[in-house]
Amino acid sequence: MLHGLAQSGPYFEFKTKGFRRVLEPLGYEFFYATAPNKLSPADLPTDAEDLGASSGDDYHTWIQPDPVKGDYRLPEVTVKYLKEYVLENGPFDGVCGFSQGGGITGYLMTDFNNLLGLSEEEQPPLKFFIVFSGFRFTPAIYQEQYNAHPINVNSLHVRGQLDTVTDSGDIQRLYDSCTEDTRTLLEHPGGHFVPNSKGFVTKIADWLNSLE
Repeated sequence: MLHGLAQSGPYFEFKTKGFRRVLEPLGYEFFYATAPNKLSPADLPTDAEDLGASSGDDYHTWIQPDPVKGDYRLPEVTVKYLKEYVLENGPFDGVCGFSQGGGITGYLMTDFNNLLGLSEEEQPPLKFFIVFSGFRFTPAIYQEQYNAHPINVNSLHVRGQLDTVTDSGDIQRLYDSCTEDTRTLLEHPGGHFVPNSKGFVTKIADWLNSLE
């Protein structure tokens, strides 16, 4: 489970209790990583509450701003951290990410093992990924990776109809980066969060069951 901007693994675990309550009885085990890059409140691009940020100042980020180019980049420290996380806690069947964590998840799905430097023995092919408000990276440096490696891992893309934080076009572009026969789109009536209602999470469970 990859949290969003200005969150942490433990905070994201707390915010997804309803999600886990439905899926854990089905045999799914959850692991919550915490991004290795710390943020100060002054670093936040918008109001912390709008982001669904952690309480206090336990703010973390997977990506970092690139002031020279005026966009952002995926730092090597994040790549190394995720590789070690898989080696220590995996292998995994799938990956779930929210917002910035969803962006990271989508990018890695273009070639998960090669991007993280993992052998197939260390991490067999992933069966699925789920992103909530997940988006396609916009910096030019990453576009060739998406274009050269269409995502063919079974994917579920969840977006809120009232989400004003993640650009809907970027969410759609990640969806469009996936092959037609492997992608599914779900919408919920809320905003920028992971829906926890039993009714909605049951739809996710049904999708997971359809993969078996």
